[in-house]
Amino acid sequence: MTRRQRLFAAVRGEAVDRVPFALWQHSTVHERTAERFTRFTLDYQRRFEPDLVKVMYDQQYDMPVSRHFIGDLRDWRLLEEYEPHTGGFGRQLESLARIREEAGPEVPVVQTIYSPFHLAHKVAGRRILEDWRRDPAAVRQGLDTIAANLRGFAGCCLREGGVDGFFFAPIGCEASYMDETQYLEMVRPSDLAVLGALREAPLLILHIHGERQVMFGLLSRYPCDVISWEDRVAGPPLAEARRLTPRCLMGGIDHLAALSSAAEQVVRQGREAVAQAGERGFILAPGCTFPADTPEANLRALRQAVEPA
Repeated sequence: MTRRQRLFAAVRGEAVDRVPFALWQHSTVHERTAERFTRFTLDYQRRFEPDLVKVMYDQQYDMPVSRHFIGDLRDWRLLEEYEPHTGGFGRQLESLARIREEAGPEVPVVQTIYSPFHLAHKVAGRRILEDWRRDPAAVRQGLDTIAANLRGFAGCCLREGGVDGFFFAPIGCEASYMDETQYLEMVRPSDLAVLGALREAPLLILHIHGERQVMFGLLSRYPCDVISWEDRVAGPPLAEARRLTPRCLMGGIDHLAALSSAAEQVVRQGREAVAQAGERGFILAPGCTFPADTPEANLRALRQAVEPA
């Protein structure tokens, strides 16, 4: 099977010649230009040959020219809707078109989209919670603006970048950050506003970010094809998740333990994950991005884990 055939068969729960696998790492500051980011992404793909190219948006969200971050409650109302070919989104679109062309038609390309709350957190930190308590309408306006910009960006990813799908990554969906009632009120509306646009793609992967007490039940009901989460760290385990949702599952590797584990341990963990989840409807992957200093042998272990023993 080609990578495209294998990945989409897994998403549909059909038989595959082997379980597909994915892995990714954030680029560094040196890859922020379109050319350098393109080379980083393609070189990573060619070195490890995963079954999809996950393109990561690793730039700061574009703020108004007078602001670098949210430093005042009033700043939420200063966020602007902008044309997606400018700034960081524009550089990402330029890279994406090159990645799509060079990856070839048989390699699925998936664009990472951080949720509006995720991007808001990047520019405001946890003060967003205090701002919400003081003036929820102001924060809501900011989240709505970010959501509008993400919808415009996603449309360009589909029309111009030729992506096969999106990897949607919300944060805040764990008990240490907020409870489900607050998530439903504060975060979920902007999540769904963006997911409506992402659902236009053939493939939508939802990543439930968090290391403990994540809102798996709540977010697993979001519109998506695949659910990714930190199963080894936060739970639920793969076998339990298989009972909770009919969707394709993605995970199985403890990305934090891979920093210090032997490669043989990562291979063993990957094979255990396949045994738990089954060979249909499963993509072997890290629970979240591998840290930059993860040994290369441990990254290569994912492919070894899905190859015939």
